Amino acid sequence: MKIDFTDVFASGIGFLFKQIFLFVLAIWAGCTAGAISLIAAECVNSGKLIPDALAILIASPGLLLSVWIIPNLLFLGIAMFWFVRSDDRPYLSWGIVAGIEALAVVLGHLKEVADSWLPLTVVWVVFISLMGMVGTGLWFLRQWQINRWAGELTMLKAENAVRRSELKATYGTESVGNDEWTLD
Repeated sequence: MKIDFTDVFASGIGFLFKQIFLFVLAIWAGCTAGAISLIAAECVNSGKLIPDALAILIASPGLLLSVWIIPNLLFLGIAMFWFVRSDDRPYLSWGIVAGIEALAVVLGHLKEVADSWLPLTVVWVVFISLMGMVGTGLWFLRQWQINRWAGELTMLKAENAVRRSELKATYGTESVGNDEWTLD
């Protein structure tokens, strides 16, 4: 069997672009969660809805420009290599990057919106609620994928049972190898 280098190269480049896209998406989702927390605190503090709240949400990665930029850049540099090169737990990696970015946004702009206990409480309650929602969503996505894999394994097991019965009917044996050893 010959190795198709173009297929290997294309799948590797496709995987790399997918991982980079998911990494950027995690940053944006985290920034948006942090921005929602800050907008909620500002709404409680001022008593009215912020007119440019939608623009703040769209441009939420710009909120990373704060006093936390240096530690955040160090984290993002390490996380990028960990995230892009890792096949291990993409859901956990995505959730960690999104959570830390949301935390960086909130910590970077907390003094601007929280001048009393009520907005400060709202920031942290909304932040914890949103991070809980992100975690729950990622957990459900992971469980859905596990259930899908279980369904595929069940179909494979059924196909193997059919193949074993065909071997038994055709050749009088249940396997092509050792009859004493079975997977069941």
